[in-house]
Amino acid sequence: MGGANKRCLGLLLQGKVEMTLEIVTEEEKEERPAGPGRDEPNMNPRLEEPKRPDTSFLWFTSPFKTVRYIVWRRFRWLITGLIVAFVLVLFLIVFLYSFPEYAAMKLVKPFN
Repeated sequence: MGGANKRCLGLLLQGKVEMTLEIVTEEEKEERPAGPGRDEPNMNPRLEEPKRPDTSFLWFTSPFKTVRYIVWRRFRWLITGLIVAFVLVLFLIVFLYSFPEYAAMKLVKPFN
């Protein structure tokens, strides 16, 4: 478990929410309109854009970020090694496929 996670009443604390709540009268509501969330009018109270780290994302809406932050950072050298090995095996297969023909041509010399 991470250092920030704590157990409370048998439950694992995963995060915290900071919230402000204002109770206003109907007249104050009409005087100071507020949109839902950060929609306009965004002034009573003013809601700033959240400060999220780069790794805060939904994996299914951004699969390339998932590859970048999770897969690539952990398995960078393994992926690179597998790609290099695949290219080398591909060259070896092409060489073994075409070598007998070139060797036979060199031995027989049909164009002399």
